[in-house]
Amino acid sequence: MNYGVGFRVSPGLRLRATRRGPRISIGPRIARVHVGGGRTAVSAGRGPFTVWSTLSGGGHTSPSASPAADRKAAEWQDQRAHLDVLLSAHELPVTRTHAPVVPPPPPVDVATVRRTLRQRATTSTPVWRLGAWLRGRRRADAKVDAEVARLRAEREWEHAAQQADADRWWAALLANDEDVVSGQLERAFDRHAMPATPVGVHGDTAYLVVPVDTPERLIGKREPTITDKGNLSLAVMSKTRRHELFVQAIGSAIVAVAAETFAVAPGIQQVTVAAIEPGHPAGPAVIALAELTRQAILPDGADRPVMSDLELASEQGQVRLVLERVGRARAPRPLPTEDPAITMILDTLDVE
Repeated sequence: MNYGVGFRVSPGLRLRATRRGPRISIGPRIARVHVGGGRTAVSAGRGPFTVWSTLSGGGHTSPSASPAADRKAAEWQDQRAHLDVLLSAHELPVTRTHAPVVPPPPPVDVATVRRTLRQRATTSTPVWRLGAWLRGRRRADAKVDAEVARLRAEREWEHAAQQADADRWWAALLANDEDVVSGQLERAFDRHAMPATPVGVHGDTAYLVVPVDTPERLIGKREPTITDKGNLSLAVMSKTRRHELFVQAIGSAIVAVAAETFAVAPGIQQVTVAAIEPGHPAGPAVIALAELTRQAILPDGADRPVMSDLELASEQGQVRLVLERVGRARAPRPLPTEDPAITMILDTLDVE
C-alpha cells in the first residue's frame, strides 16, 4: 500500500508526497495517470471502486523505457476519456428553465441625491460668496424629496417594463413560438457545446439535427482496456465492436440533446432528432431518426435523462427509433429516402 499526503493543484491535476518522492496524478478519476516517484500507473474509477494498473511488471522503470510508457499511458487515457465522453453524454444533469423574474431596482441613495443636487446648485457660485453659496445649498436640499420620488418612480417603471418584456418572452416560449424556442435551444446547445442544431418547431414538437462523424473517426480503431493481468491494452477494435460503440454514441447524443430541449423549452412535448453523417462515403446520409417524448426522457422532477439505452427503449416501445443495421458487423446504413415516413420527416428537417 502506498501512503502519502496529497492535494489538488488544479482541476485534473493532483500532487502527492510519497516515500519515493513527489508523484503527480493527471486526469479525471475515470482515467487517471500517475507518474513520478515509483512506477508509472493508470487507474480507472467509478463509484466506490478503483482499478489500478502499472505499466511495468516490477522494479523501477528504466529511464529509457519511461518516455515510451508515459506515451502509452497518455494515449490510453486520451482514448478512454474520449469514449467516456461519447458514451455518457446522456448522464449529464440539466437545468430547467423557469419563468424569469427581473431583480427589483436598487434603492435610491438619498445621500447621493442630496450631494448631487448641492453640487449642481453651487458649481457656479464662488465659495467667498458664502451667503449665496448657502442659499444654493438650501434650495438644493428642498428638492431632495421630490428628486428621490422621481428616481424611484423611474426605476420602478423601468423594472415593470423589463418584467413585462420577460413575461412576454416566457409566454412565447410556453406557446412554442418558433423563433423564441429556436433561439433558446441554440443558446443552450452553445452553452454546453452540444453538436446539435434546431431546424424547426411545429406545434409542441421540435426538430433537431445532430451531425456525427464516420465510425472510424468518431470511435477510433483501438479500444482502451485492462487485461486480466492488470496491463493496459489498446487492441485493434473489430468492426462489430466499433459499430456497436458508434450506435451507442449516437443514442447517447440523441438522448442528451432531447433532454436539454425539454429542460429549456417547457412547452415542447416531443422531439424528433435526425443523426446525420456528413462525411459518409456515399455523401451526407441520415443514419438514425428518433421521436422522443418528454415523459420518456425527462419527466417532471427529473434533473437528468431517465433513459440510458435508446435501442432498448425503442424495443420496449418507449420511443420510436428508425435505424437500420446490416451485415455481420451490424453497420448502420443510410436510411432510404423513398420511405414516405422518412421523406416526410426529412422534408420537415429540410435535409437534402
